[in-house]
Amino acid sequence: MPTQHQMPRLFGWVGKVVEVDLSSGGIKTLTLDAEVYDKVLGGEGLAAYFIYKNFHEIRGPLDPSNIIVFASGPLTSEIIPQSGRLSAAFISPLTGIFGATHIGTRFAYELKRAGYDAVIVKGASEKPVYIYIEGDHVEIRGAEKYWGLDIMETVNSIKKDLGDPSIKAIAIGPAGEHLVKFSTIANEEGIGGRTGGGAVMGSKKLKAIVVKGVEDISMADPEGLRRYVRDLNVKLASSTRGASFRRYGSAGTVNLYHQIGNLPIKNFAWGRWNDDEVFKISGEKLTETFLKRPFPCTTCPVACKRYVEVKPGSKYFPGGFRGLGPEYETLALLGSNLLNSDLEAMIKINELCDKLGLDTMSTGNVIGFIFEAAEKGLINKEVDGLRLEWGNADTIIKLVQKIAYRDGIGDLLAEGVRRVSERIGGREFAMHIKGLEVPAHDGRAFFAHALSFMTMNRGADHLGFTHIPWRGIPIPELGINARTDRYNESDEMVDIVINIQNLMVVYDSLTMCKYAHFAGLTITDIINLLKLTTGKDYTVEKILEIGGRIWKIERWINNQLGITRKDDVLPPRMLTPHEKRDDTKIPRIVEKWLPLYYRKRGLTEDGIVKELDI
Repeated sequence: MPTQHQMPRLFGWVGKVVEVDLSSGGIKTLTLDAEVYDKVLGGEGLAAYFIYKNFHEIRGPLDPSNIIVFASGPLTSEIIPQSGRLSAAFISPLTGIFGATHIGTRFAYELKRAGYDAVIVKGASEKPVYIYIEGDHVEIRGAEKYWGLDIMETVNSIKKDLGDPSIKAIAIGPAGEHLVKFSTIANEEGIGGRTGGGAVMGSKKLKAIVVKGVEDISMADPEGLRRYVRDLNVKLASSTRGASFRRYGSAGTVNLYHQIGNLPIKNFAWGRWNDDEVFKISGEKLTETFLKRPFPCTTCPVACKRYVEVKPGSKYFPGGFRGLGPEYETLALLGSNLLNSDLEAMIKINELCDKLGLDTMSTGNVIGFIFEAAEKGLINKEVDGLRLEWGNADTIIKLVQKIAYRDGIGDLLAEGVRRVSERIGGREFAMHIKGLEVPAHDGRAFFAHALSFMTMNRGADHLGFTHIPWRGIPIPELGINARTDRYNESDEMVDIVINIQNLMVVYDSLTMCKYAHFAGLTITDIINLLKLTTGKDYTVEKILEIGGRIWKIERWINNQLGITRKDDVLPPRMLTPHEKRDDTKIPRIVEKWLPLYYRKRGLTEDGIVKELDI
């Protein structure tokens, strides 16, 4: 519980949270008991804890009473590789339930160095504002001059106006200002894409948050930590998987996922596309044609992001372009999912989404839905002077712009796939779970992934479960070997899903990038890092217990918002055979697994949390 008394010194954590009320202008500092960190670690866990504590005051996602919590974790440190991540949580305007997103950014380090583990924002301003945080100096400042600017313009303008390039800011773009239900929170380094946090900030007239660190983060054993991290950096950077990510980025999986039926094609209807078309949007092709250099998040030895260059005189970039390029989810959902193989157009689409503030996954889904709706006659093929047809890159680009500003057909699409399908029909091909559009992965390729999709708390969440055991990567501390049985129907799969879900929640609460897991970070490494950072002893069992506790807090929140067994379902299309291939399988086994999953989670038969340890 928040307290005002003097607490014992903490290592790794700061022990303080700043709360900003935009309605009253009130600002106060909360001191947390160490037991809160023991139960939820930080990051997403800490954010979920505060939503739980404030839940009965929240009257709706876009109501001023909704809170948005930005939190770092105990491993957030400039020393620790792949720890430069910020978690944000809120009640989602897209899904109406627990929402969370994660941003790869140095902002998280600066927030801790400014003296806070988290920022809680409540209320709403009448005029655009931004929050400035520098140690004990926390201030609400006017942001009228930045309203209407895109995300990159906002961040750069604030830095210029403050005369301080060292500050870090996160901001929203026009999509957040126009309350697009899947708008993002971002900066020049990273994007918090999922569940519409940008719209929550937009509803509060909060354009940005700016932080400037003023002190070092205290570690239990700083010298021991440095020695451990030196070896860890070498391991992660030199691993075969780490090297592959650095060379091709996450898009290096495009061809592989096409081979096994995991790549979304034509709104997830097809299981196969032309191999040559798929290669045009692959990581290999991106590396060959546009890659300038790999781009790392702060302290990351892997560098999986793509910094690309398009030469002047091109169709979509007459003056040329240098900046962050598309990753796997974007290339899949705005590429193959729309039968679009124009790689330069993909770079343009990615740039627009990043600047305007749109989640590329939800954007690709909603455009795929409207293309199919037009094909099936549910809506005219000619809308706003655009032809809604598969593979039309020019139409896709214009739809992205229309969605961000809620212009014409964009006003409908800005509501997300679920609401569009409720409005015009087509629920049978609406690719969402609990209102969150499906990422670029398919339960017909991995049965265990299907169960996780159904049961993760923010909806269709690929980051809540990793199928890396089926990529040949074991998790020895969990007793999970490298596997080839993607269609295993044994009850053992339920335990695997729960344990990996719990581990992934822990990653989001530490906070660390999950690609560290892919590159070779082990649970043992996490335990050692926590000991060196916090001075506290952890075990594999305790790590999983914390992950399970956070999962149940989020599920409890969802239960209060009406989520029960009826909502833990796959989209109808994922329960029908793929077109154009016959070697993938329907994950009907999830109906058998779900009751067992509930029992192992300690839920009722209807998926309700019985009790919380918090």
